[in-house]
Amino acid sequence: MTVWLLVGVVTFVALVYGVITLYVAELFTRSHRRRVEGTPEVYGLKFEDVQLLVSDGVILRGWFLDSPGARATVILIHDSKGTRADPEIGLLSLQSDYVRRGFNVFAFDLRGRGESSAARDHLGSTEQRDVAVAMAYVRGRVMGLPLILHGFGLGGSLAISTVAAGASADAVIADSPASSAREQLQVRWHHIPNWLFTSACWLACRIYHADVNVLVPQRAINDVGATPVLLVHGTADSEVPVAQTLNMVASTLNEGVEMWIVDGGEHCRTYRDDPDRYFARCLGFIDEAVPRRVFVTAAG
Repeated sequence: MTVWLLVGVVTFVALVYGVITLYVAELFTRSHRRRVEGTPEVYGLKFEDVQLLVSDGVILRGWFLDSPGARATVILIHDSKGTRADPEIGLLSLQSDYVRRGFNVFAFDLRGRGESSAARDHLGSTEQRDVAVAMAYVRGRVMGLPLILHGFGLGGSLAISTVAAGASADAVIADSPASSAREQLQVRWHHIPNWLFTSACWLACRIYHADVNVLVPQRAINDVGATPVLLVHGTADSEVPVAQTLNMVASTLNEGVEMWIVDGGEHCRTYRDDPDRYFARCLGFIDEAVPRRVFVTAAG
């Protein structure tokens, strides 16, 4: 009787443990889908709706904005809980700034966000495919023009890692990136004990195909080659501590990596809080990375 009681207790504990772990894994990968609030029309800009098919069947939705005589094309990549029109970052206003300063813009929703398909957040492990597909689309559409990635939060981390994996870009701006998806997840869910966190990550990978160990910008930044990278981070960032960007810079010997630490800046809010200063800093970086083309007309 005692043995059967012990077996019953162990089975019950294992069942409870499994249920709790599965629940946490589901929380880790739950999609933070929000409506796309507004379009570039609010700034008087024309745009073209675009749909892209990823190799795993996911459909990405976005829009392309032409700037006549553009010197380059900027791909904007939003944060994990945002969309291509994220008002908390000011993405529509930023798109307007870029277009009016001579840049084409492609903005899209990552999988599981906005109007793109997929039901799960894959913690950056499959979202890199989304960025690579967006880059391939832009390359095919505007052949010969320089390509710049400008990402926020998760988008910044994805920009670094996608270029490091071999996708070609002429410059990367990463605002408030995490040093790794795992470290960012630990900060977000800091109240969860380590044993449960580790088990839930394992289960998220096995059941939801969300591998938290794939996205590691701190390692990837050494593999971006000659692509210039500007890291932007605010000292008051409570979602991704500024130490993560500092650690990234400290761990690389890549001389093309620049860092702009914004005193008092919050997570992905520097542009929204001071758009003129922010855009001027980004434009200065781009001017160094992608010099303006000089057109020479032959006499006679």
